Amino acid sequence: MTSLRLKEYCEAEFENIDTVVSELFFVVRPKKIDYSTAELAAIAAFIHNYYNGIENILKRVLLSRKMAIKDAPTWHKDLLKSSLNKEVITNDLYETLSDYLSFRHFFVHAYSFNIHWKELKPLIDNLEDTLKKFKVAIYHFIDKTH
Repeated sequence: MTSLRLKEYCEAEFENIDTVVSELFFVVRPKKIDYSTAELAAIAAFIHNYYNGIENILKRVLLSRKMAIKDAPTWHKDLLKSSLNKEVITNDLYETLSDYLSFRHFFVHAYSFNIHWKELKPLIDNLEDTLKKFKVAIYHFIDKTH
């Protein structure tokens, strides 16, 4: 895959992630702390979508460098670790994205009535800054390796 095509793919994914973030902040309101179970489930689904988009980009970037991720039960964790080891992302970004990966695992296995605002708030608070750093890291990696 050429650098241009990879960037186009990433731009399309980033547009999708930006849409998810916009929809998330349609539900999340400043200073609001009392959300219904349905609202919390929606917020959690948007955070899950956000991280799925990040994983889509990481998979494509690694595949473009012929660095395949093995199909294993731990592939989500392996993808993130490989992205760190191959210097796609920094250690700080790895640590932050690990929180979203942990939430992804929780979300997939949890009942929506077990989702609580106190677990979502730190992820929401870091979401936009994390996305900015992730975009910089991805485009930097593409520019230096392609």
